[in-house]
Amino acid sequence: MMYFGYGSNLDWNDWKGFCERNGRRPDGLTEIEPAWVLGHNLKFHYHSSGRKGGAADVVPLNNYHATPGALFELDEDTWQTMNIKEGTKGGYYKPKEVLVVRQSGELCTALTYVVCEDKIKPHYTKPSAEYEQLIRQGLLSRSLPDSGLDHSMDGNWGLPVIEHLFVYGTLMNGEVRNGEISPYIESTTEGTTKGVLYDLEYYPGMKAGEGLVHGELVKMNDVESCLRDMDSIEGFYGYESKNSLYERTIVPIQTNEGMHWAWTYLYAMEVDENSRIESGRWRLR
Repeated sequence: MMYFGYGSNLDWNDWKGFCERNGRRPDGLTEIEPAWVLGHNLKFHYHSSGRKGGAADVVPLNNYHATPGALFELDEDTWQTMNIKEGTKGGYYKPKEVLVVRQSGELCTALTYVVCEDKIKPHYTKPSAEYEQLIRQGLLSRSLPDSGLDHSMDGNWGLPVIEHLFVYGTLMNGEVRNGEISPYIESTTEGTTKGVLYDLEYYPGMKAGEGLVHGELVKMNDVESCLRDMDSIEGFYGYESKNSLYERTIVPIQTNEGMHWAWTYLYAMEVDENSRIESGRWRLR
């Protein structure tokens, strides 16, 4: 079974300690990779007596937002342990199926835990310094941003965590559709990501894969408005749609200044392998 963790379970020692105190085995929790849960942001609005302060929750927002964490595989016995740790019988947290972005940009479903409605406070509930540090170190050790944690700690939980968009074709500087993204550009730098690029005649399409795709990393000045317009341009009709031309997802982008996580669009239709652009550069097709 697939499980998405975003809070204290990002810390192996915290998990192991709980298992040892309760006579359970910890090794049924196997980490797969860093990941993102779509459409949710981190929020502290539940007081945990065990944590001596606020405990984390992921709250639905909209599909221009995502929260970082890790994807795990759990065996059946470990699910029972996780339910104990999350207090499902006591009505503290409950399991929820969510849409998760894997490191390749591909999507999958997984279970996570969210706070039960009757335990939610109408105000910010400050976590302890120890609990905050568990989450922060869990994120940073996986090269995930901790800006969402900072937003939530500051009471600004609704702000976007991902502020960048990776473009690799007609939206790039000097290309035919750059004018449609230019009002949203705060800054641009060159970048690359894993994937395979295809020539679809008038525009490119990227698929997940082991190649290298070159493009531009755009920092957006208005994330929601930019993504809303780009969704329309790219023919992305939402994660529930089976008719999208492209699917918006999240990938790691390498730049000269380091790695950033960014939204991008993967081509959702079939491709002819003969149309592959071996250089991974649209301009060199």
